Amino acid sequence: MSGSLFAILTLVGLAMPGAYVVETAGPAPEITGAQDGVDLLTLTGGKTYGTQTKYYMTTVSSYGNSDFGVVGAQAFAAIFSRDSQVLPVRSLYPAGQTADQVDKRNTALMGDSQQAAASTAETAAGLPVRMRIGVAGVPKGSPAAGRLREGDLVTRITANGVTTQIAAYADLGSVLKKTPPGTTVNIGFTRDGKAMDADVTTSKHEPDSTGWIKPGSRLGLYLKTSDVKLPIAAKYGVEGIGGPSAGLMFALTIYDRATPGSLGGKARIAGTGTISLSGDVGPIGGIPHKLEGAAATGARHFLAPAENCAETVGYEPEGMRIYAVRTFDEALTAVRSIGAGKTDELTTCSDVVKAGKAGK
Repeated sequence: MSGSLFAILTLVGLAMPGAYVVETAGPAPEITGAQDGVDLLTLTGGKTYGTQTKYYMTTVSSYGNSDFGVVGAQAFAAIFSRDSQVLPVRSLYPAGQTADQVDKRNTALMGDSQQAAASTAETAAGLPVRMRIGVAGVPKGSPAAGRLREGDLVTRITANGVTTQIAAYADLGSVLKKTPPGTTVNIGFTRDGKAMDADVTTSKHEPDSTGWIKPGSRLGLYLKTSDVKLPIAAKYGVEGIGGPSAGLMFALTIYDRATPGSLGGKARIAGTGTISLSGDVGPIGGIPHKLEGAAATGARHFLAPAENCAETVGYEPEGMRIYAVRTFDEALTAVRSIGAGKTDELTTCSDVVKAGKAGK
């Protein structure tokens, strides 16, 4: 191959879309503020309060998509940049999914996250959240197999002789949180309009990636919600931002606005993490970039899912403390402690990483 031909092929390779995506720090807007003239969060229908605490949702900017990766030159330059990460397209996007399909999926995930955030926050604030809890499926081998089935509506649970009516997901979660694995509980449900019940033996939660096991037990059912009724309606102005990773920060902001006072004082608090209807904080992607984006806001406190703590090592912005949280209750405790200036007792990501190394 002649030198000129090699040079031409090299230039073509650098200019053509490749099989890689580049990720960098994205914007970190204040949730109580606006982006492009649109309020990120609007609360209506119930009593709300002002807050002096500033909450920042953190994002990742991605270049390239499931249809086309970035051009070779951009991927090559990103390899030598500490602030960029080069990832294979297929590590982020399943084969066969178009960019449009991925966008729709991320939009749906964001919508689910927003509803879970509002429900979790308003429940924690003591407001009467209501919803229907249905069975979406029963895993093969589950203790509930053959007893409940898809389409059943859960109405009550009796554990240790105490019956709890299920008006919201939190009602079920609060019982299971106190129920040891191996306990036989009675589940009341309706099937095709007929009231029924079944005994189900609960099982333990699986350990997460850090080895932590959630207290209490589980039913072994896939559940879904419908007809959700929130005392305070939340409208989100997050056009162009997809995925569920802002759930935790939305939930904290809604809780603070639904209760008197400023939960975190005058602190600037950034963070990330999914939020479930049971109040669990789940792991996300791109946390090194999110830390960088948070630092640009002036935030000195960052809430991170405990399962992401190992990924923060070596990326801690100067002057910023990173706190590990696994549940919404832990996040509330962290924000209160930050506001009070008493953070010494909080678990940091460094603590989680050290504990993990000690356990190996």
